[in-house]
Amino acid sequence: MNKINLSKQRQSKNRVLTVTSLTILASSLILPFQQAFAGTLTTLVTFNGTNGATPRAGVLQGSDKNLYGTTSAGGSLNNGTAFKLTGSTFTTLTTLINFTGTGGINKGTNPVARLFEFSTPNGDLYGATFTGGTSNFGTIFKLKPTAYTTLTTLVNFTGTGGINPGANPAGRLIKGSDGNLWGTASTGGTSNKGTIFKVSRTTNALNTVVNFNGTNGANPLARLQLGSDGNYYGTASAGGANNKGVAFKLTPAGILTPYSFNGTNGQRPRSGLIESSGFLYGTTYLGGANSKGAIFKVPLGGGTPVLVASFNGTNGANPTAALIKASNGNFYGTASTGGANNKGTIYQWSGATITSLFSFNGTNGSTPESTLIQLSNGALYGTTSAGGTSTTSKGTVFKFVI
Repeated sequence: MNKINLSKQRQSKNRVLTVTSLTILASSLILPFQQAFAGTLTTLVTFNGTNGATPRAGVLQGSDKNLYGTTSAGGSLNNGTAFKLTGSTFTTLTTLINFTGTGGINKGTNPVARLFEFSTPNGDLYGATFTGGTSNFGTIFKLKPTAYTTLTTLVNFTGTGGINPGANPAGRLIKGSDGNLWGTASTGGTSNKGTIFKVSRTTNALNTVVNFNGTNGANPLARLQLGSDGNYYGTASAGGANNKGVAFKLTPAGILTPYSFNGTNGQRPRSGLIESSGFLYGTTYLGGANSKGAIFKVPLGGGTPVLVASFNGTNGANPTAALIKASNGNFYGTASTGGANNKGTIYQWSGATITSLFSFNGTNGSTPESTLIQLSNGALYGTTSAGGTSTTSKGTVFKFVI
């Protein structure tokens, strides 16, 4: 009897071991599967030239719940477009504006900055064109609700002099604490290295707040960030002590303090900053541990940029877009190159780790240059400046579900 019981106990233990071994084996098989499929991407629109081409800016959700954006080329004159995406899945594209270059009713060419809704509900949409306008140095424009098909040119930039010094605005406009529109021009100004400006919404008058001169930075390509301390923060892609770019603090009175990149902590920042838990976070196009770009932080109040994570190619490379902090508390972004096909990635950043969630392959888009947005459904939306199902491969708008 004892032998029978002992045999049964051994059989029972063997069954437990077998089940345990299978569970461990299954876990080892499942984990890579989950990592490989970290999210689902859906292409909402493929640009074909006629409906726009090469979107370098991300989309904006207006207070009417539609998505709005710009393409830097394409349209009826190949000068770029402003568009609207409607429908429950945002797959219906309507061209709102075909830009006309240096003349015509819709002055401006090559819009590369995200649109900005100043006030809600149903506020004006503001934007900038990189070139075009009366002097071909770019413009600031306004689209009126509700149709957003009427464009008013507010500013024609005039380069190194003239009434509106500055040229080639690339970053999104923001609402300043004084109620004005604040922005950056990547060139022009007294040293032809860019400016920070503000524009009155009532008079359209432009006031230059800062002229970059190389020492304090040069060629800002990103929007400003209004910090919770009342100061403005941003980046310039060149200049500074090492000519590798700067992060800066700007007081409302116009006093700018630059903090230089040195390569190790990043190089050539092209994106705006976001504030979280007492720090400002951003990305650099180059630099970091692998010279493929970096994520850095600067304390609120200013300070030397500190490296927090480096891109290595596999997880992405050469980010031009800002980070976003999603509703789940994690940070997400896009890298313009790298990944499995070297066509860019969507990544998650946590601590010192950057994890690629999705690699673009060309057919589903390539070269994402814009900052993501998250809608109330939890999904992330963005653009790629190339690729797509069209034979002309002129970019996409996509949805990504984590």
